[in-house]
Amino acid sequence: MPKLGDFFNDEDRKASVERQLLPGAVIYLEVAFPQITKNKFLVFVGEENPDVLTFIVNSQTNPFILNKPHLNICQVTLDAASHPFLKHDSHIACHQVLRLSKADVIADLSADLNRIKGTVSKAVREQIVSAVKSAKTLDRYTQNVIIQSLAIDE
Repeated sequence: MPKLGDFFNDEDRKASVERQLLPGAVIYLEVAFPQITKNKFLVFVGEENPDVLTFIVNSQTNPFILNKPHLNICQVTLDAASHPFLKHDSHIACHQVLRLSKADVIADLSADLNRIKGTVSKAVREQIVSAVKSAKTLDRYTQNVIIQSLAIDE
C-alpha cells in the first residue's frame, strides 16, 4: 500500500523534512559505527553548519557508562508510554554528540519520510538540557548550542 509521502515530488519531500527536522525530533537512520553499521533512533539536538547534532538512543545503557558516574548522569530515559514510536523504554546518551552531514540526513529522510518518528516530550527535552549542562564530555560551545536549540518558550 502506498504511503502519502510517496505522492510528493522530491522538492515537497525535502520541504516536509526541513519543516519536521526541529530540535527534539526523533529520527531513525542507518549509522556507521567503527565495527558495525545499523539503524538507530537519534534525537536531533541542534546544528553546527554543515552538520546536525544528534544524540543516540539505546535500548540499554552500556555497563561501562553505568559504572562511570560522570557519564551515567548524562543518560536520559525515553519512555515508551509518552513516545508511541518506541516499543520499550530506551535511553538517550547525552554525553556524546553524533555529528552528521545535514545534507545527508535530509536526503535520507526525504527518501523515506517514515524515518521521522516524532518528537521527545517536553519533560524529556528538559531532562536532556539538564544532562547536557552536567556533561563533562561536551565542550562549552557545543553545550550552549544544544541548550539554546532545545530551549522551550513558555
